[in-house]
Amino acid sequence: MKKVLAAVLTTATIFSSTVVPSVNVSAATISSSDYAVAFKDSLWFYDANKCGPDVGKDNVFSWRSACHTNDGKFIGADLTGGFHDCGDHIKFGITNGYASSILGWSLYEFKDAYDGAGLTNKVLSTLKYFTDYIIKSRVSATKYYYHVGAPSDHEYWGPPEQQPGDRDKVYYVDPSSPASDVCGLYSGALSLMYLNYKEIDSTYANKCLELSKELYALGKNKGTCKADGFYTSTSGDDDMAWAAIWLYVIEKNNSYLTDINSLLSSPGTNWAICWNDMKLAAAYVIGSVTGQAKYKDAVTSNLNYWQNSIPKTPGGVKFLTEWGMLRYSASASMLALLQYKLTNDEKLKTFAKSQIDYILGNNPANMSYMVGFGNKWPQHPHHRAAQGSMGWGDWKSPAKNTLTGALVGGPDMSDNYTDVVDKFQATEVGIDYNAGLVAALAGMTKYYGNLPSVPPSNTKAPTPTPTKSANPTPTPTIKNDFILEDVNKDRAVNMADVIALASCFGKVRNDSSYKQECDINKDGSINMSDVMMIAQKFNYTY
Repeated sequence: MKKVLAAVLTTATIFSSTVVPSVNVSAATISSSDYAVAFKDSLWFYDANKCGPDVGKDNVFSWRSACHTNDGKFIGADLTGGFHDCGDHIKFGITNGYASSILGWSLYEFKDAYDGAGLTNKVLSTLKYFTDYIIKSRVSATKYYYHVGAPSDHEYWGPPEQQPGDRDKVYYVDPSSPASDVCGLYSGALSLMYLNYKEIDSTYANKCLELSKELYALGKNKGTCKADGFYTSTSGDDDMAWAAIWLYVIEKNNSYLTDINSLLSSPGTNWAICWNDMKLAAAYVIGSVTGQAKYKDAVTSNLNYWQNSIPKTPGGVKFLTEWGMLRYSASASMLALLQYKLTNDEKLKTFAKSQIDYILGNNPANMSYMVGFGNKWPQHPHHRAAQGSMGWGDWKSPAKNTLTGALVGGPDMSDNYTDVVDKFQATEVGIDYNAGLVAALAGMTKYYGNLPSVPPSNTKAPTPTPTKSANPTPTPTIKNDFILEDVNKDRAVNMADVIALASCFGKVRNDSSYKQECDINKDGSINMSDVMMIAQKFNYTY
């Protein structure tokens, strides 16, 4: 035992400097328990992209704190909050609206998975950070801000906390400057927040519903958002149909169905759910709620296309397009699992599993394309905060901070991945990328994750009140919400956890001295992989 303890302590000391292990993870190590771990990590990613004075609250990343606290000041408005778009710091309405819509939808459809994984409070806290930002962006019933930041933001390479100057470029929607795409996405996100939050805080939920209807009315002025060429939206009709169906779900007012049939007369598409195409998301909900054949058929046709017509790499992942290709595989998997929920068609579940398993490591590179998962993952995600350095001189070095849960763009058609910061197609991450992944992993956790029959107790969800100062120490949402690396449950990851793990080092499941809490990665064996996970959060408190 002394020899084992010495080896473990030495390893922890070496890895406490956040050196990332480079041991290949075998595809065979992806087990049912891994889905819940990946689910948790994918949701945690959003903490890395928080913006505003309250970044440090309920944040799992100690390297993130208050930033951009003067957003909107130059026009006399408080536009702080919300989420940075990708590895940059611009806040785009279309990706904030898309991500909050998809995350809210995933909770609505797979709440049992969130409950079973102990993630309900965390997702509600994340969703409220989105909706708080939407609410404060309101000027009047006919004017909302939705964009903060200029293209010149991309010239800065460094953490958002140290970005100099105030951001003096904003866009807003009003009748003369329409943005029906953002209005529809914001409306849908607020309606879903009403549905997910009404039993927790009815006052806040009702406010969300009120503004959802307001934004829907504003979105009837047709036009697409301004985004300085970064996001060129082709239409807002699909987004408005998305908004309309959720308002119908809540109010059962047939006028919304009338609008939908005009907005989404042709719901079919050979693409995937994404920030620029909400046809299938809307069609799925419309078809499941109303039973109308053309919407149900659109979903069926698209999933058949994904399974049978889209080319796949030699490793088996579907390749829709080069830029950020894994986000599309993730959102297609999300839709397949939602359709499985309705139809029990095993082929859909099998398809989703093949795509998600590829993302998690069942691929020719034997690496996870989600940062921090497994033992091998991308070391150069395109993300300024994770990079942790100031200036372009160090921008090609490995990231100093582990961007846990971030889905990178992915490999090329030949399964080759270029782990270079400026290879944007491959290494970019984004709040829109992870939205479909979180939802898909919720489904995978539900159907493959061996969730406990009695889920963890989730009491009243957090309702943080925005303040003018940030607390850099993450605050737990509920007392029993411990992170996996905290083996002894003292809300700190340190030598005490390494020592606790050493007591059952080398044991496997069914051994008499095997302890589930020491099997951090839940692969059925307590070994160096678990030590490495502790090392990644060494000296972390929460």
